[in-house]
Amino acid sequence: MNTDIRLHIQALLEAGHSDLAIHQATGAARTTVARHRKHLGLPGYRTTADSPACRHGHPFPEHRAYDSNGWLYCRECNRIRCRAYNARTYQPAQPDPAAVERAAAGDPPDRLTPRERHAAIAQCDAWQHPAAVIAERVRCHPRTVHRARQAAAA
Repeated sequence: MNTDIRLHIQALLEAGHSDLAIHQATGAARTTVARHRKHLGLPGYRTTADSPACRHGHPFPEHRAYDSNGWLYCRECNRIRCRAYNARTYQPAQPDPAAVERAAAGDPPDRLTPRERHAAIAQCDAWQHPAAVIAERVRCHPRTVHRARQAAAA
């Protein structure tokens, strides 16, 4: 094996990457990566129930869990990974300003999203309309207007 690849595998192993990630990055066989890991004396990527902590250092008695397939995982690592994924993928929908204007004027489109409905209620609220008038303009229940006002105040 090329010395450059060996050094690259060693650097990735010491950085804490998984065998699969190193295999994909370098093209080396996973058994070769595992052999290098064993030679360097580094712990395996998967932790066991006897381990005192996960590979990121979270203590296992508090964070140990098993998934539906019986695999051991760290709840804290899973929470961090899910939060990072959601931060990358979740983009809240922005209300359509034209729909909000139409609803506040009393001619709402056939279907308003909850965000558009709340924005229209807030706009009518700024004009100091009573809840019954707002509900009639936005075509919703007066209780929806009260809930939207409470949510805006909180």
